[in-house]
Amino acid sequence: MPTTAETVFSEFFLNRLGIKPAGAESTTVMECVGSLEEEMETRTITKKCRGRVKKSRTKGSSGTLKITAHMPYQLYLAVFGMDTGKYATGVYAYGAETMHKECLVTAEVFDEDDNVQYRAYPCATPTTKKTAINDDDTEVAMVELEFDITADDNEEICYQALKDDVSAQIATAWMATWTPELIAKEAG
Repeated sequence: MPTTAETVFSEFFLNRLGIKPAGAESTTVMECVGSLEEEMETRTITKKCRGRVKKSRTKGSSGTLKITAHMPYQLYLAVFGMDTGKYATGVYAYGAETMHKECLVTAEVFDEDDNVQYRAYPCATPTTKKTAINDDDTEVAMVELEFDITADDNEEICYQALKDDVSAQIATAWMATWTPELIAKEAG
């Protein structure tokens, strides 16, 4: 039974993050995560008559996604396009010819009552490569990534669903094998 109208979902806890760089066979799902921050940009269209706004509509256009997590090394290399195989085994480089890869980012978020919400950002491209190393830290820093979010083939920039509102098949597959086909409306 759908809970959307009955539940107030207050994002409280980021439980898992998944990242699948373009060309990867599978999504890497990380459970040692820190934060997720999304900021969606909009485009407002107005209709004016005699200098006065008569109608105004706002639509989503793109966005920014910031995440922190403890990321596997090979995933880090892949996200930033450093996995080219161009150099000797174990050597990776970053420079003017390095192309950041478009990624699918999935997230599992809890509210204060442990209700689950899933999110997917199908067209997210890393925009920054930032590392901070300090010789006197007492805690291992998480990797910080910032992504530009752009529209996918469906002209969407973010998908979300409460676990209780979707089929068991969608809930089970969301984090590791999300695709537009997974969430397509059933015929009939």
